[in-house]
Amino acid sequence: MDLFFTFNVSPEVLKKCQEITGLNCIVDRESTGEIQIVANKYKVTENTKLIQGIYASLDALGLKGIPPTVTVCNNPGAFADSTAEHAFALILASAKKIIDLNNKTHHRIFKKEPVDTIHGKKLGIIGYGGIGRRMAEIARSFGMSVIAYTRRQIEDPLVDQFAVSIARLIQISDIVVITLPLTNKTKGIINKDALAMFNGNLIVNVSRADVVNKDDMLAYMKRYPEKSFATDVWWNEPRISEEVPANCILTPHVGDEVPGDLDQAIIMACTNVKSFLDGKPQNMIDPAEYY
Repeated sequence: MDLFFTFNVSPEVLKKCQEITGLNCIVDRESTGEIQIVANKYKVTENTKLIQGIYASLDALGLKGIPPTVTVCNNPGAFADSTAEHAFALILASAKKIIDLNNKTHHRIFKKEPVDTIHGKKLGIIGYGGIGRRMAEIARSFGMSVIAYTRRQIEDPLVDQFAVSIARLIQISDIVVITLPLTNKTKGIINKDALAMFNGNLIVNVSRADVVNKDDMLAYMKRYPEKSFATDVWWNEPRISEEVPANCILTPHVGDEVPGDLDQAIIMACTNVKSFLDGKPQNMIDPAEYY
């Protein structure tokens, strides 16, 4: 049996994957193999057994029509460190007014003004997977308290409180970070009703743009110029057709663009392939959630 990759992988990483799985590893963009590790494309035949994604969210794959005989797995924890770091970069940029003050000083306006602190603030994390847990670790080092929402609550000493709902988390958090995968249940879940409950001053999105309702968020930023939205993703990216509000910090989806992270994500995916071969697959998802 062979292990097929539908994207380019270096010979060094292929060798490591072969050592982990015991399979012959092949790069074939048009693969119809029994076991596939995929990024943004795949093919299913009557012989396909496993589709293993390299990302935590598989919304880009278009999973409709996959037969129940095929196991589909995501890759939670991949890119968690770099994405969590980027989220905190956005948080600090907002709290410390980095963008505005940098622009002013570049124009020779050297004027001190108050900035904020995140110490003692309540960080609400919507989606407590690999990125969310890493966010909690970093938050602790800044002296923040952590509130989290997840469908499967667990005991975690990093979390002060697991909220019973997203609405409750939004109500009691000073800063909200979104780390949800994009599914048919999470699309547009941050909408005008959710935003109306927010008493804090900053929402950060490092997941997928469509988890947030575009029209509702743009209207919210216009109505509350004193509040901020910091995001690494945008609707219909890379095309930006809307005017980006002044109270929005936007980066071009670079949270996971750290050299070496992709290789590490591939290794993680291969580890789960080995679990599948051993009859103990982890991280299985229901493709119907992504229709």
